[in-house]
Amino acid sequence: MPKDSSKTKAKASRQTAIAGKPVAKPKDPKASHLYTDDNPATTIHGTGFKDEAAAHRTLELISKRSLVYQFQTVNTLFNRAKHHPAMKKSIEGSANTAGIEKAMAIFREWIDVTYPAQREALRAGGFKPLLSKKCIERVLPSIEEAEISGEAKEFAKMYAAFPKAKRLGNALVDDSKPTEADWEVTRYAALDGLVPVGKEEGEGAWKMKLIAWAWSPVKEAKLP
Repeated sequence: MPKDSSKTKAKASRQTAIAGKPVAKPKDPKASHLYTDDNPATTIHGTGFKDEAAAHRTLELISKRSLVYQFQTVNTLFNRAKHHPAMKKSIEGSANTAGIEKAMAIFREWIDVTYPAQREALRAGGFKPLLSKKCIERVLPSIEEAEISGEAKEFAKMYAAFPKAKRLGNALVDDSKPTEADWEVTRYAALDGLVPVGKEEGEGAWKMKLIAWAWSPVKEAKLP
């Protein structure tokens, strides 16, 4: 009499579990990092690639965030659209994928044209590289004692304790407002106001404000 295949499979699964090995399960495409959020509470909701309107709405939703965050979002959505099951099943230009293709075209233009232009403008406008976290940790007591704005002190304390692999562009000033400015945008705005073009020298509180925002015209090694 032939063996019952369902019983054989069930027995094999039990044996695998007993041996301490995980039982293999079918992969869910929505469980991949591309389709999920590490922290849904701070994720911008409403982005998408369904059609042209969804793409434009996405760009509007992320417009106040840092350039690095915008690139991460647009690039992820472009690739998500590119590898969507509908794109694999349909031929290019079919009615089923026309909306997705239009969204992809908008994202592609942003990646190829808008992003490089904004990146160059950022650098030309006086890009301020970050001082190291070790430097800020060292001068944090002086920053806390200085007569400078509370926001600058808040940034310094946050940055000194910042996780190694995380970027400022992924850190919100207010976690309840994911479409508003992150710490990278806030830092650039603060430094732009403190350091007008052609003025990169000063002392006292002004100098301490710059350091609190993790930048100094003086080389880090020469800082106290």
